[in-house]
Amino acid sequence: MKKPTMNFRNLDVAQLLQFAEEIHDKMTLNSDLFTTPAPDLATLAAATTAYRVAATEAAFNDRRAISFRNDKRRELETVIGDLAKYVDITARGNQTIILSAGFLPTKDPSPDSGANPKAERLAVQPLGLGTLTVAAKVVPWEKARYYQFEYRKKEAGAEWNAVLSPTATLDIENLEAFQEYEFRASYLGKSTTPVYSDVVSTFAL
Repeated sequence: MKKPTMNFRNLDVAQLLQFAEEIHDKMTLNSDLFTTPAPDLATLAAATTAYRVAATEAAFNDRRAISFRNDKRRELETVIGDLAKYVDITARGNQTIILSAGFLPTKDPSPDSGANPKAERLAVQPLGLGTLTVAAKVVPWEKARYYQFEYRKKEAGAEWNAVLSPTATLDIENLEAFQEYEFRASYLGKSTTPVYSDVVSTFAL
């Protein structure tokens, strides 16, 4: 259900003042929808003016003035937050009513299809001469249950060998010295269908 967004705390001084003024203007214009705003619009206007004055006085970096400005910002944010609750109750999820009050409606959550994203930034590095081992890693994915690393000799018709790892890193051992290999990786989450990374190549040493 749609609700008024509450991300105004990330706005700078000018943006917050503009936001407060837009709420005041739109709720005044649509007073037939918002008959008894709580707090009332006079309180919003007074808090907006007080914050504007305090922000102007704090422009010269006086510590007391900055502290006072911050106090007035918190007061204005409280008024806007209380009005958002009033609009939420009034709108009952109606996006048009939320917009009519000067607020933005929340976005609907994206449905989780369960599909795995493409594994990102696979890197493979030989561990050193004589080790016959390479270290493989991908960017971790928070929903991954396993990471599937696959490798094969870089020659026509070679089959992929798959190794599962509970972490985003894996040492692949017992390779042939000075043989070039190809590597790819995938995340396995709810779905067990792999979506492979780009293929990378390196030599075993």
